[in-house]
This record gives sequence, C-alpha cells and structure tokens, in this order.
Amino acid sequence: METLAADLATMIRTPLHDSHVRALDKAGTRRHLKAGDVLQEMGKHVDEFHYLISGEVEAIDPRTQNRYGDGATLGPGQFFGDISFLSGAKALLGARAVKDTELICVPRDDMLRLMSQVPEMSDIIITVFAARRRRLLESGEASLTIIGAEQSRDIRNMAAFASRNRIPFRSLTLGEHEAEALAHECNLSHAEPAVIFGTSEVVTDPTPRGLARLLGLDVDVSKEDDFDVLIVGGGPAGVAAGVYAGAEGMRALVIENHTIGGQAGTSSRIENYMGFPTGISGGDLCWRGEV
Repeated sequence: METLAADLATMIRTPLHDSHVRALDKAGTRRHLKAGDVLQEMGKHVDEFHYLISGEVEAIDPRTQNRYGDGATLGPGQFFGDISFLSGAKALLGARAVKDTELICVPRDDMLRLMSQVPEMSDIIITVFAARRRRLLESGEASLTIIGAEQSRDIRNMAAFASRNRIPFRSLTLGEHEAEALAHECNLSHAEPAVIFGTSEVVTDPTPRGLARLLGLDVDVSKEDDFDVLIVGGGPAGVAAGVYAGAEGMRALVIENHTIGGQAGTSSRIENYMGFPTGISGGDLCWRGEV
C-alpha cells in the first residue's frame, strides 16, 4: 500500500538543477551565517526558502537544543524546510549554522510564484518537503507533546486532530517520569492533561482550533479577500474541486471544519482508486490532494 510520501533516504540528495539555482539567485538574496547563528526559529512562521551555497546547517531538537535525530544536517546544494512552507505555517523544527555558511534566501511569496513558473523545480522541492514530513511522523520525536490523552477527552480530540492533519506529536501518559519533568519545566505544579509546544509553551486553548492557531494552520479570511469559487467540504470531491479550480486560474476557498479528508480520510485503505493500484489510506490520499 502506498504511503503519504517517498522515503527521505531516497530523496535527501536530490539536487536542484543549475538553472533552478540561477532562478533562486535572481529572486532572492545571499546571506552569510557564522557558526551557531540561527537560521530558523521553531514556532516562527516559515517565510523564506533557504538554499545552501556552502557550509552546513543542522536541524535543532526542540527539547535538547542539540542536533535533531540522526544526521539531520544539510550541506551545499540542499535546502531547509518541510511541507509547512507551502501554507506558511510555523516551523516544527529550528535550524542553525554548524560552520560559516552562505545561503540564497527567497521570500515565501516570491518562491511560490517561482515554483508555479518552474514545475520541474517545484516537483523536486515538494517531494523532498513531503518526505521530510514523513520522516518527522515516523521518528517518534516531535516538538509537540500531548500529555494525558487517556484521561481527558479534550486532549484526545487534540491528538486526533494532530494525527489526521499529519502533525508530528508524541504522547505521554500521566504519572511517567518524563511527563512530570516536562510539567516542571512548564511551571505546572504537577503533570496534568496538557498539550505543550517545545519545552515550555503550554497550549492555553485546548481545542483543535487552538492547536491550529498555535501552529499557524488557521485561515483568517478578511472581508477584503475575493474568491472566484467557494467549496464547502474538504473531502476528496472538495479537494479535487479546489485543485482544478486553481488549475483553471480561479481563486478557490475550501472550507472544512476539522480535517481535510472528510469521511474518506478516516478509511484505513482505499482500493481501486485510479493511480493507486496497491491501495492507499484515505488520510494519505487526501493529504496528497491537500498538498
């Protein structure tokens, strides 16, 4: 059965072409970092695309402030970020320079415009970004910690929201040592049902919308926003309608209350769907449509 993205081990060294790098250079600016300089702060909106010309950048574990995982480091010819770049959500991992580093930095809006103009470059970037989200989901480590889902319905709802939206998180039970230690770091008197971002930020609004707001996933539509088409419902039909409306040059807004995917998103296996002969889960199918 197919999964939501390619394995990162097969994608991590996929290079951009020389023509792509020239386009990035034209659209962005060059920046120099010294060893230890922060490139991206966890919890801050992802508002730039970062491509390494020289040097080395490492992803930061939000709990230990050391290098994240095994080999989470980038060198010349690679780029930082994951799929949250597309929506401008908040970074789930920080990054810093390991040694003197030169980068091309392209503002997000300019980068999205460039990706729409150069689909071959966009394919490489999106495939790598999606593979990195898969790695985060499979690693068991995350910047989001959920404590006490076994005792709190509100916390269970937030865990379900995070799971269905492909947001990496780890779950701790009340009473275990790590939960008590984390509560102490967050100035809680004792471990209690809670959702914590990083090592100290407690989610004060324990609802799916509160979590979405924390991670920058909520959409704030102002009265000045104009749309050509409004699509109510984010199941496979609604997502497909949004995709093809965009392909026709229309500005579409898809409204979904909880999670992109609708009823189909809860299916453990969808078979005989065109393009997926070995089957795919409903959640993974709709996540691809969302991307």
